[in-house]
Amino acid sequence: MEILPLILIVVISVAVIFLWFRGKQQESRAAEGDTSNIPAILMAYWLVASAVFGPNFFILRMGGVFDITIERLLFIVILALLGAGLFNGKVNLRSGVTIEMTMMVFVLICVVSMMRTGFLRTSPYFPSPWFVFITGYLFPFVVYVYAKNYLRGENQVQLILHTLFFFGIYLCLIASFEYFNLRQFVFPRYINDITISELHMERARGPFLNAAFNGVGILIGFICGLHLLEKKTGFTRFFYQALLLLFFPAVFFTLTRSVYLGLLITLFIFLRWYKTSFSKWKLISLPLALVLIVGIVNSPRLLSKERREGGVYQVEEVDIRMALLEKSYFMFSERPLMGIGLAQFIPASTRAYKGRTAFVAEEAGAQFQHNHLMGIATELGLEGIIVYLTFIILILRRMTQLTGKLPESGIMGRNLRITIVAIWCVYLNNNLFVEPSNALFINAVPFLFAGLADGLYIHASESGQKIRS
Repeated sequence: MEILPLILIVVISVAVIFLWFRGKQQESRAAEGDTSNIPAILMAYWLVASAVFGPNFFILRMGGVFDITIERLLFIVILALLGAGLFNGKVNLRSGVTIEMTMMVFVLICVVSMMRTGFLRTSPYFPSPWFVFITGYLFPFVVYVYAKNYLRGENQVQLILHTLFFFGIYLCLIASFEYFNLRQFVFPRYINDITISELHMERARGPFLNAAFNGVGILIGFICGLHLLEKKTGFTRFFYQALLLLFFPAVFFTLTRSVYLGLLITLFIFLRWYKTSFSKWKLISLPLALVLIVGIVNSPRLLSKERREGGVYQVEEVDIRMALLEKSYFMFSERPLMGIGLAQFIPASTRAYKGRTAFVAEEAGAQFQHNHLMGIATELGLEGIIVYLTFIILILRRMTQLTGKLPESGIMGRNLRITIVAIWCVYLNNNLFVEPSNALFINAVPFLFAGLADGLYIHASESGQKIRS
């Protein structure tokens, strides 16, 4: 582990956040009373740590104790803050908790499933059910509750948005270093380590070690940057717009079609529903024109079957996904109610079901189910997928209900809802092509914004007033 770059990153981050906080402190007190930014700062640090400073960066193993990492230490602080909030009344779990109760039911389904099939992996080559449960569901649900009860003020929201935006810029820079094979500039170094995970088709995979997750992180940063323009003027606005240009080539460097589609979905949402005081085309016309020009010039390459050239017509992975769907359907039909067990898709497909499906399904090998919804249905059965879809629908419904509670403009205005919806659309789109349960950051960010939306709605409903911007 290279400690000097880490120290520099931490020092610079602390300095930037401190200066920004001091500059906004007086305005914050006047507008929001005694609301503290400490919970938002803690969450911002944890989000970055969950993506970059996980077990691949640093891990301390102690006998009889869970593995200690930087992000887990920070999460313990988050849990302590939540625990304190339960005692002092800052965390409300008594009213307006329909979504939380649905999440709790899903948690119970996961626990019962692991009690049936096991909490630990049966082979080093298989995923750990306990790890999938924590990273895919439990921790993101905790983040939801934390954001709902602690993140409410404009400065807190801006801090989170800035963190994700500048983290997205970091991902863009690392993506370019990976794509052009300038790996001496890649940090952390474990991104280059093929013993951890192979360099899959030379895609820009970033600290997630997965190009699709890296693309989602980039798109989340892009979405946050677009919304931050709401309060930028003059040179600052131009500077932010220039930084947004970095996201377009970075999306291509992932060489992942689900990320391409995510970018198109984002642009459509912002062009269709994001309200501005000037023509929307002024916001993204130059980047969009550049994308069109590059696309036209490189169309023979983009439509090729070679992934390194863009490879939209590469069909090998499409065949694999269809084969995985075939396996999943077979397993689901065998156990439609309870499922085969949480994180049991790979063990079941390589052991109990090996040779029992069509030959094309065997070609998929030992891989995660690349469709999250189908994966939940296969592993947790009808009860699991029904409850999961229920709280997803409740979350999306809350976003629509938030419209009348927000002011017309500003960071906390109605465009914030569009920003949250765009992040969720990118997340759900990506989940149709990959299994996200092992990517903590990718799961935590959407649930953070869902908790923010729910908290804003509950607070505005109880106070009978619109949220101030």
